[in-house]
Amino acid sequence: MGPRQSLFAAACLFACMVTARTATAQNPFSGTWKIDQEKSQLAGDILVFGPAEGQAIELTSGGTKYSFRTDGNNYRLPSGNLAIWREAGANRWTTEYRKTDGKLMRTDTWELSADGKTLSLTSSGAKPNGDLYTDTEEYERTAGTGGLIGSWKGTNVKLSSPSELTLEVTGLDSMTLKIAALKATCVAKFDGKDTAVEGPDIPPGFRLALTRTGPYSFKLVQKLNGSQISSSEYKVSEDGKTMTEIGNAPGDPPSTTVWEKQ
Repeated sequence: MGPRQSLFAAACLFACMVTARTATAQNPFSGTWKIDQEKSQLAGDILVFGPAEGQAIELTSGGTKYSFRTDGNNYRLPSGNLAIWREAGANRWTTEYRKTDGKLMRTDTWELSADGKTLSLTSSGAKPNGDLYTDTEEYERTAGTGGLIGSWKGTNVKLSSPSELTLEVTGLDSMTLKIAALKATCVAKFDGKDTAVEGPDIPPGFRLALTRTGPYSFKLVQKLNGSQISSSEYKVSEDGKTMTEIGNAPGDPPSTTVWEKQ
């Protein structure tokens, strides 16, 4: 999965409502937004590694789960893509995430501290537009005594290249969301109905649903293959300069992301 695999999630986190008032009142979310990491609290997600059938390991994260072995073979992710786990040394593992055609999407490196209490994760790859990134996250053990097996809580996240979000009005009740780095586009309405997202790295079963909760706020639910993987509330400040997201995946504590209008 990786730290805040919300690079995909980010592609579907925003849309905008339009009323019949002034342009500012009509489109409180319109424009281009970028994460302010200093003001945000991105950590806190939960990873659970548990035993699975056939001496495999089951990873539960972000509302999804799958099983794997560290043998270099392909294991199917809930998104339909593939994960390939390998042991890279004592207390060190690598994971390659590939499409079914073999294209490499991302590489994760996991490293366990000598005392077994801290798990460091480094994720690197190239976005669809060619931008390179290296993101890091640290986890503290909350259950278990050794190796990967146990529960882990994220304590520190650093994104090297957060994607910018651009929203454009497309009608009285819908917006077009574009993330250039991900080549992702979504046209969504505030009707609570599942909406598909187009993009080369967006899983085909990924959907979002928007519901307006106020003049400057809305709720967004993300689903994968019909199952909810996150729910968040978004609210724009009165001056229109910041947008605050508070939400979480099932089983995770809420995180706070602050977006600044560019």
